[in-house]
Amino acid sequence: MKPVLWLRKSAGVLFVLMCGIGMAYGMDHSRTPLVKIRASPERDVAPSTVSLRVFTDSVPEVELIAWDYEGDGRFDAEGPHLHSQTVTFSSAGHFSPRVIVTNTQGQTFEATTDVVLENPEDLQAALNARWSGMLAALAKQDIEGAVAFVAIRRRDAMRHDWTVLADHLGEIANLFSVPLQLTDGQGFRVVAKSIDPLPMGKIQFPLEVEFVWEADHQWYIKNF
Repeated sequence: MKPVLWLRKSAGVLFVLMCGIGMAYGMDHSRTPLVKIRASPERDVAPSTVSLRVFTDSVPEVELIAWDYEGDGRFDAEGPHLHSQTVTFSSAGHFSPRVIVTNTQGQTFEATTDVVLENPEDLQAALNARWSGMLAALAKQDIEGAVAFVAIRRRDAMRHDWTVLADHLGEIANLFSVPLQLTDGQGFRVVAKSIDPLPMGKIQFPLEVEFVWEADHQWYIKNF
């Protein structure tokens, strides 16, 4: 193979002349303007009002911003100053809001994001299934089985506590075996509470369970 004869960078592309042939070696993206969308909240239960904002700081001379709220290919709003939009999603589903930004030179820049809205009844049922699964494992004194329902960062602490209370796990499972009602379904942290307070001798206290959404796309128990 012949040695490289020369290098030349032109229009963001690095060319290498090798064996008498000009070859595109790599692309310099450092000057490429980008747009980004932020959705808040990214997760919720339906119906939900979601704030969408597009960031166009790196795009010079913006002329038009076009929004496709649900990512279904139909544009819902267009204008030169539509950096922020508020959208109400009435039904559950996985939506991919999309924006196309056009500058005065006719260049277009696109961005998408994800919005996940769950049916509140389905989410409540899923949380109760996780809660019941943990308690069923405790009732069988299966500490590792119960720990599997706990948020990763809390597992060591819960494993320690349940090991110390090993002789009382059946009582604990029986006390906490109550249905939960969803009270806050927004975001990657949700809260469910017992409908009735739990009896602790002469004292009754409300049970509140915090769940977190983790990387494997499942809800885990963080605190109760």
